Amino acid sequence: MSLSRRRSAGASNRSSRAKGQTLVEFALIFPIFIVLLFGTIEFAFIFNAVLSANFATRDASLAAAEAGSNTGADCVTIAKVLGDMTAPVDSANITQIIIYRANASGGPFGGSYTAAGNVWTRGGSTDCSAYGGSASLPFSLTTANYPEGIPNLSTGAGGRCSYLNGCPNNASRTRDTVGVQVTYTYTYHTPLRNFVGLGGGTLTIVRSNEMRTEPVL
Repeated sequence: MSLSRRRSAGASNRSSRAKGQTLVEFALIFPIFIVLLFGTIEFAFIFNAVLSANFATRDASLAAAEAGSNTGADCVTIAKVLGDMTAPVDSANITQIIIYRANASGGPFGGSYTAAGNVWTRGGSTDCSAYGGSASLPFSLTTANYPEGIPNLSTGAGGRCSYLNGCPNNASRTRDTVGVQVTYTYTYHTPLRNFVGLGGGTLTIVRSNEMRTEPVL
C-alpha cells in the first residue's frame, strides 16, 4: 500500500471516530437539554399562575373591602377573581374561593379559614346581584360563616363590620379586615413530570390577601 493510501485510510478512521464521539456526546447531553428546556417553560407557566392568583386575591379583597356589609359583596368579590384570572391561566381551574374575616396579623379570625369565612366551591350555579348588576357564578356556597350585611343589632355578632368607631351594640369590634383565598389547580403544560418523576399531572396553588373594609363614619 502506498503512503498516500495509508494516510487516506488513517484520516477516514479518525473522521469515523470523531463522528461516533459526537453522537455519544449528543446522546448524553440531549436529555439534560430537554429537561432544562421543559423546566424553563413549565416554571414560566407556574410563576404566571402564582402571580395571577396573587393579583386576583389582592384585587378581590379590595372589592370586598369596598363592598363592606352591602348585600351582594360576595358576588362582586367572586366576579372580580374570575375576571382577573385570564389567559394563560384558566379561571375554570379555580376550585375554591373563601371570603373570610381576617385578624390583625392577616390570618383567618380564629385560626381557621373555613370557620372564619364563606366557602364557595366550584359546582352548580349561583345567581346573585349587586350594584344594579347580576351574574351567574359557577360556584356554590358550601360553608357560610361570614354572612353579608351588618352585625346583629341586638348582639353585635355576625355580619361584616365596617364602622369606624365600633359596630352597633359591640363597640369593641371595630371595622373588619376581609380576606380572599383562592385555590387554583394548575395543569402541567409539558412532559417535565415524566422526566423528573413528579406525581400526577397537577399542582395546587393557594394564595390569599386581606384588606381593611372602607369605614362608615
